[in-house]
Amino acid sequence: MKKMIIFALIMAISVATPIQAMAESVTQSDVEMQPSEQNIEQIIDEITSEPHPINSDAIQNVKEYIIQYWGDLGYDEIECQKFEYNDENNENAIRRSSQADVFLAPTAENATIDGTGENIIVTKKSSTDITKNLTISAHYDSAEDSVGANDNGSGVAAVLELARILKDTEMPYNIKFILFSGEEKYMLGSRWYVGNLTEDERKQIIGVINIDTIAEKSDLDYMAMIEGNKRPDDIEYDDEGLKKLAEINKNSMSDLFTSSDRFYLTMASNSDHYPFALVDISAVSIVQDWQEGLNVNDSSDVKENMDMQRIVEVINQVMEVLPEIPLDN
Repeated sequence: MKKMIIFALIMAISVATPIQAMAESVTQSDVEMQPSEQNIEQIIDEITSEPHPINSDAIQNVKEYIIQYWGDLGYDEIECQKFEYNDENNENAIRRSSQADVFLAPTAENATIDGTGENIIVTKKSSTDITKNLTISAHYDSAEDSVGANDNGSGVAAVLELARILKDTEMPYNIKFILFSGEEKYMLGSRWYVGNLTEDERKQIIGVINIDTIAEKSDLDYMAMIEGNKRPDDIEYDDEGLKKLAEINKNSMSDLFTSSDRFYLTMASNSDHYPFALVDISAVSIVQDWQEGLNVNDSSDVKENMDMQRIVEVINQVMEVLPEIPLDN
C-alpha cells in the first residue's frame, strides 16, 4: 500500500490547479495530516456500541457524537437536515426506483409519519471558488440487528478522518462532508437530500465520493460502483454484459479510482451514490469486493472482524484523487 504524506497532496493539487488555489502555509504537521488508525478505531468504538437504525434513540447518540467531532475540529457550518418517511410509500418508491420523480419524492407527504431521520452536513469552504462543490459521504445508520461496525462505521470513520486531515488545507472547490441516515431503508436520507436540491445546486456538484462498507478482513479489492441510464438493447445481463454496461456508463469520479488496480468498475444501485446518478451527477460508491460475501446486517458485523488498515488505504486513495477532480462537471 502506498504511504502518502500531505506534501505530495499539496504539490499535486498545486500542479493540477492554479497556485492561488492552495494555501501557502499549512499549520498541521505531516503526521497529523495522515490517516490515524488510532483515531479510526476510536471512532468505530464510539459509534458501534449498539445497533443504531434510523428513528432509534441510539442513532441520536451517534448523531451527537458526529456533530461534536466536527465541532471539535473547528467546523462551524454544521447542518442537520431532518426528514420524515412513510413505510408503505417508501416500499412503493423502491419498486419504482428507476423513476427519479417517484424515488426522490418525499414519502410522508400527505401520509402518516412512520419515522424521522437526519442527514448531517458540514461544509468546508474554498476561498478560491464558492460555486463548485465536491460531496464526500457515507451513511451512519445501521441495520436493526447489527452494531454496523463495517456497514457503515468504516465509511463514517473514513469521512470523519478526511474531514480532520483536510480541515486546514485550501482546496479549489468546496467540500460537503455528508453523513446520511436511512441508507438501510434504501437510501432514504440521500434520496431526500438529492430530491431537495435545486437545479442550480445540482449543477454546482462536481462529483460525489460515497464510502460504504470497506473494512472487513480480506485481501479482496474494492468496487467503484456507479449507475447510469445508458443501456443498449444488445447487452446481456451476465457478468461480461455488466462489465460492458459499467464501461459505457463510467463517469469522471469512477475514472479517478479505476486507474488504480485495487479498484474495479461495476454497476450497482444499492448505495448512496444512486440518487445522485439518477439526476446525472457524477457519483461513485467505494465498497469492498463482496464476491465471497460480507458479514453485514447481523450480529457478525463487529470491530473484531475489521481491518483498520483497509480504511487507511481508502482514505489515502481518496486523498490521491482529490487533485485530479475536474471542476467542469
